[in-house]
Amino acid sequence: MRAKLVSLAAATLVVGGAHVASAADLLVKAPPPLVFSWAGFYAGANAGFTFGDSTTIDTVATNGLCWVKCGAQWGNALSGFTGGGQAGYNLQFGNLVVGVEGDVGYLGASGSAAYPLLPTTTANTSGGAFSTARGRLGVAIDHVLLYGTGGWIGANLDSSVHQNVGVVINTSSTGFQSGWTAGGGLEWAFDPRWSLKGEYLHYDLGDKQIGGTFSGGGAAIQFFNVKNTGDLVRFGANYHF
Repeated sequence: MRAKLVSLAAATLVVGGAHVASAADLLVKAPPPLVFSWAGFYAGANAGFTFGDSTTIDTVATNGLCWVKCGAQWGNALSGFTGGGQAGYNLQFGNLVVGVEGDVGYLGASGSAAYPLLPTTTANTSGGAFSTARGRLGVAIDHVLLYGTGGWIGANLDSSVHQNVGVVINTSSTGFQSGWTAGGGLEWAFDPRWSLKGEYLHYDLGDKQIGGTFSGGGAAIQFFNVKNTGDLVRFGANYHF
């Protein structure tokens, strides 16, 4: 009987020890990784390419006449480099991410084109500084954020009209223009502090009237309306504080 009791106690100790070892193994295993949080402040830089159109419309001068034909319009394709810096703040509710972002930089949307009805007259656009202030709304899938964005854009694209052959005219430039922008993007957090992003934005800077005196017109001022629109594709990196 004593031998049976000793054997039973030994078996109990072995089984109990096995359970303790299993529990210890579970305790020392690393916990599952935490889901990435997009909440908080971030800042970074971006670079990319922009392309668009500048449409110029022949309008009535102060002498009641138009340059060639009232209402006639022509466009010049714009393209160039874009780059700058951005900063923003996110709030996260489950998978929903809501935030605001602003950026400043250079919008190199440049180009020129001749007026088909008078090829010696050209419309010219030179890229310049720009800024946006936008809202963002996205869905987070752990380390990946898909988002839409939209808001205000301001840019100094400097569109103007010139003719230096025969009747000469050099108009003012559009200078700073303000409008709207909208688009979307994808951001990937490859590190607890760093993320990479790709983004597309369409922008519309609206219409702006420009004008200038011309030789043979006395004190008359010739006017043109200019509308600048375009798109930009850019890539960037953000540091999350």
